[in-house]
Amino acid sequence: MPGPVTVRLEGLDELQRKLGADFRPVMRGATKAIAAEIQGKIAPYPQATEANSPARQRWYERGYGSKWRTRGGSIAGRKTSETLGRRWAISTYGDIGAKLGNAASYAAFVHDDAKQSPFHKRRGWMSDKGAVEIVQRAGTIGRIMKDAVMHAWRRA
Repeated sequence: MPGPVTVRLEGLDELQRKLGADFRPVMRGATKAIAAEIQGKIAPYPQATEANSPARQRWYERGYGSKWRTRGGSIAGRKTSETLGRRWAISTYGDIGAKLGNAASYAAFVHDDAKQSPFHKRRGWMSDKGAVEIVQRAGTIGRIMKDAVMHAWRRA
């Protein structure tokens, strides 16, 4: 996954003083909500392609791994899939941050913009950078942070 997305909140110290309460839980919730939005963009699998078609001599079956037809006509394979789609997790990062990651050993080659293989890029797998850009362009990060601040303000 990429380096952290930095959101700068001006006036946070002043708001903290005015609220007279610990603002960190609200910010932790907001950053986890942002991470969940990014996960919603990066985690979905693209449509299956010819690489997933059993009509070929060799193919990749999602949730299993590589498969192939033997000379005798039977099907053989290697169960190598780590079920990438089920390995996403959001955790706390520092005081108020959140970290989105995927525990599959090959996740970087599928999703990390700097390491994504051309094979996966051509087949429509979303990169981390692309997912973050979509969420940023939609204004989602600002909306979530504003809602969190307003929620904390009303409760103070």
